Parts: sequence; C-alpha cells; structure tokens
Amino acid sequence: MARNRETPTVTTLRDEMDSRTWWREPVLNRRTWSWRDDARERRSGEWWQNAVIYQITPWSFQDSDGDGTGDLGGVIQRLDYIDSLGVDAIWLTPIYESPMDDLGYDITDMRTIGGTFGTMEQFDRLLALAHQRGIKIVLDMVWNHTSDEHPWFKESCKSRDNRYADWYVWADPAPDGGPPNNWRSAFNGESGWNFVESRQQYYFFNFLESQPDLNWHNPDVRRAILKRARFWLDRGIDGMRLDAVNFYCHDQELRDNPVRESGSKMPDGIDPANPAAEHCFVNSFCREETFEFLKPLRELCDEYSGAMLLGEVTLCEDTIEQAAQYAQGPDRLHLAYHSALHFSEPLSASRLSTIIEKALSHFGKGGICWIVGNHDYGRTTSYWGGTERDYPEDYHRMVAAMLISLPGALCLWQGDELGLPEARIPEDIPADQIKDPFGKRLYPDVKGRDGSRTPMPWTREGHLAGFSTADQAWLPIPDSHRERAVDVQQSDPRSLLNTWRELMHWRTLQPALEAGESQLLDIHPEVLALVREYREQRLLCLFNINEEPVELDLSPFEILRPVTSLTFTHEYDADRMRLRLPAWGVMYADLRSVQEMYERSAEQGQAPSR
Repeated sequence: MARNRETPTVTTLRDEMDSRTWWREPVLNRRTWSWRDDARERRSGEWWQNAVIYQITPWSFQDSDGDGTGDLGGVIQRLDYIDSLGVDAIWLTPIYESPMDDLGYDITDMRTIGGTFGTMEQFDRLLALAHQRGIKIVLDMVWNHTSDEHPWFKESCKSRDNRYADWYVWADPAPDGGPPNNWRSAFNGESGWNFVESRQQYYFFNFLESQPDLNWHNPDVRRAILKRARFWLDRGIDGMRLDAVNFYCHDQELRDNPVRESGSKMPDGIDPANPAAEHCFVNSFCREETFEFLKPLRELCDEYSGAMLLGEVTLCEDTIEQAAQYAQGPDRLHLAYHSALHFSEPLSASRLSTIIEKALSHFGKGGICWIVGNHDYGRTTSYWGGTERDYPEDYHRMVAAMLISLPGALCLWQGDELGLPEARIPEDIPADQIKDPFGKRLYPDVKGRDGSRTPMPWTREGHLAGFSTADQAWLPIPDSHRERAVDVQQSDPRSLLNTWRELMHWRTLQPALEAGESQLLDIHPEVLALVREYREQRLLCLFNINEEPVELDLSPFEILRPVTSLTFTHEYDADRMRLRLPAWGVMYADLRSVQEMYERSAEQGQAPSR
C-alpha cells in the first residue's frame, strides 16, 4: 500500500486524536450487531460471542460465615470487585448438594444448593444483584456423571431390573472376571471399571470411582437432564457450562480403545505421562452420538432469550477440531472452549499465529472460546515456561492484552487477573493438607490441582489475606499470594489487576473487538500481529512476544492512528511510520482516518461520537 504523504507528526496526531477520542464512546449496541456466516447468511450477534467470562469457585473466593470455606454470601460481598473488572459474566463452579469429593463435581442433587455454599434464597439474591450490574450468571452443569451417593446410583446398584438399572454404564465382567475392556480413567490412567457385588457387574467412570458415568444412550436420563436444565433456566440464569461434554457418550458395543502407536501425535489436554494417553480416545468418550443428543438441549436453551451453552472440550485427540464440532450449526452448543493454549514451551508469535489460524479455520465466525488458567489446569502463570523462570510484569501485561484481543470469548480464572503463581506442593501446601483426590492418590508423582484452587488474597496484611475469619482456610494461602493481593495492586495504575480492568472496560467500547472479523499479519518473526475489523473500525493489534525490543516498519499502512488511552508504552515516529516496541510491548492502532470513519459510519446510518 502506498504511504499517506499527509500523515501528521507525532504532535499534531496527538492533538487530532485528543479532539476526536471516538473509541472512548460506545458506538455499538451489543445486542444488535450482526455478521455474515460462511453461507453469507446474516446472523445476529449475542453477548456471549466475544464475552469475558470470569470463572469463580465459591469455596475459594470469599468466606462470609467464618467456616474457612467460601460461599455464595462471599460472592455477593465481592460483587463490586467483580463489576470493577469489566467482565460480562460469572461462571460458578458447582454449588449443588455434594459430598465434595471433587470440588463439587460429584453431585447428589442437581436442583438443590449445597449447604456448604448457602441457600437458594442467597443464589436468587446473587442472580438479581449481578443482573442489576449487567453481569450474566453461568452455572456449571455436571451431566456426564453423578456422585456415587446420588439416589439414582444407589438405586441402580441394587439390581438389574429396577427403574434406574440402566441409568449408568454397566457391563458384565470379561471371561476372566476382570473389567469388560481396556477403558481407563482419564484422571489416573488406571482401569475405569469398578465391580459391584449386588449386580455382579462393573460400572464405568471416566474420572473418579466416586463419579459413575451416566448412560446418555438412555432416553430417560436425557429427559431427566432436560428437566434440570429447565429448572435453572426458569430461575433466570444466562448460560450453562457443560462439564466434560465430549465424555457424555460411550461406544455401546464396549469396544477397546485402540493402542496408540509409538511416536504418534499425543492427544491434547492430558499429561503424556498419564497411562490413559497410551490409548486413542475414540470409544470410551469423544463419540459423535453426543451431537444428536445435544439437539433437544439447544432447543430448550433457545426458548430463553440470550441464554447460551458453553462446552468443555479439552481431553481429545485434536482439541480445536473437536471443540469446533461441538459449536457447529444451530443445533449444537453456542460456545466451546479448547486446550490449545495449554503448553509448557515459551510463547512465540509463530506458534500463537498457527493456533489462531487453526481456530479461525475450524470454528468460522462464531463459537470460539479461549481458556488458560482453570480449576483443573493450573494458573496462567504456570504455562509457557512460567514454572521455569520469573517473567517481568510487562510480560504478564502483554499476555492480558493478547488474550483480550483474540477472536471469540475468553474464560478468566479467579486470581489470574492478579498474576497469582500456582501454589507449590509441598512448599506452600503440605502433603498432608492436599484436598484434591487426584493429588492425594498420585502424590508425589502427580501433585494434583490444589495449586490453582487456593483462596483469593484480598489483603496483604489481613488474617487469612482477608478471605475468612476462621482459624484456618480450607487450603493454605501462600505468602507469595499476599504480595499480589487485591489491596496491593488496587492503587497502582500499572498493576496487572488494573491492566486487566483497563483492557476489559476499553474492549467493550471497541466494535472491532466486540464483533470484529480477524486477520493475521506477518510483520515480524517476534510479533503477533492481528487486525480486528467491524464496520467503521479497523484495529491493528501488535504484541512483542520477545524479551528484546523490536523495530517495525509500518509504512505499508496508509493510515495508522495509535491508541494512547491505554497504559502501554512504545515509541512511534509518525513521519517515518516506524515503531519501536519494547520487550513484551503492546500497541493498538486504528487503520482508518477520521474522515474514513465518518464516511463508513454514514454508510451504516450512524456517526461516531466526537
């Protein structure tokens, strides 16, 4: 492209931008924006398509009653904090009746609030208060399995001919009396079958023995799930996160999982040392029958305006390809997140570009959801070499900006906005205080998931970091977390907490980030370059994925107007169109002139605010 010879100097550019700070004004009604799908059909945009969804496990967020575990009352207490972040929705990990063997992912009653979390009245109050702040509520739905203490399972164990006999995955022993096939638990790689004397049969579990798999091939099971989904939708929730959705169905013929050939590609989302990875994930889960069973659930959800379904698709042969399948078309899920960003090697622009390009190719215009930190997969700071070195604060600020700018939705794990490191075991959490059943069983070879589940540090000096008035929290709070507590970062404009706040509030006023299409650019080997575009805005997003400064020639762009309202620094020579991005630097710039913005806005029947 030819360079614009009338590009203003740095001084006049800043003057012009200060007089027309259009990006600070909302120009987009988020409920009415539209886009064209691959079939060129115009489709309406919804809140969830580019949302930031803040994941909370109430047990670790805030304790309101002094028992050492967090609860719904604590979430209500901290709603103003959540609102200050600028997130679109809260995703609550399970809050139902449960023996709590696995952080509530072992449920005994899907329509009752567990006593450790609070009451239904508190949940309704949380829902109302969140909605008053414009925050959506997404509930975690655990429908692959129940607790082994669930009334359904207790009845199912009694005989082979009662009402619930076929509600779980049962099978006769092999001829030698052992398990029916080679299916393994995804958690520990041991056999996923457990023998029950009363039935003289094995039941299957994909995760823990205390989490027997439901039989989704049984229409009675599916009808029961729909009733429970409707129960919560009727209460006014805005979405449902479907735990382990790709595990719902199994091969009814109980065929073995094929043994993985030596040297072949490892599956996504699982530790290669886990014996479960020795088999291909094709029969015990990741079955195409699941898609058909999701149709009635999507039809139900579509009865409720603005409600959405978000699926977890992380343990599979190809996480992006299979997650995209779950979000294809109007009769599957609205969103699906994948584990493509879960790798230990340092970030690189080329690897990120490859991942983004693949996601765009498979998902198309909608359905993408990104995730890094999580209750199962550790903290964001633990990935990309984070356990091997201490990255500077600018690196974490760059990561926040990069994640906010990716096309699609983003799930943000509580505490990741503070840059919390993962708690170490046994240094921060003694071995005798491990709560995660996975960690208890496999320690010290596998240290489990408690490291990312420790309580939120609200104050550096406060008792239990402001989390609880109890003598002891359910998990220890590392001293390193106190140094990154909310009250420490609150008053620092360049803290990671305030960087996330700044970015998330700014994002909501950027049409290109809220609704834009995406294009990857090859500008520099160390720089991830992305253009997001929607109607009157073309936004250039540059991220230096490198600990050394880089020099960029931006003269191929005819117009380039840097965004100066954010707290990222760079050196830009407007006359020469040369940019110097510091180590881990970030720059946003609009690629349209003010005149072009007005002309394009006029074509759309609106004008940008001055």
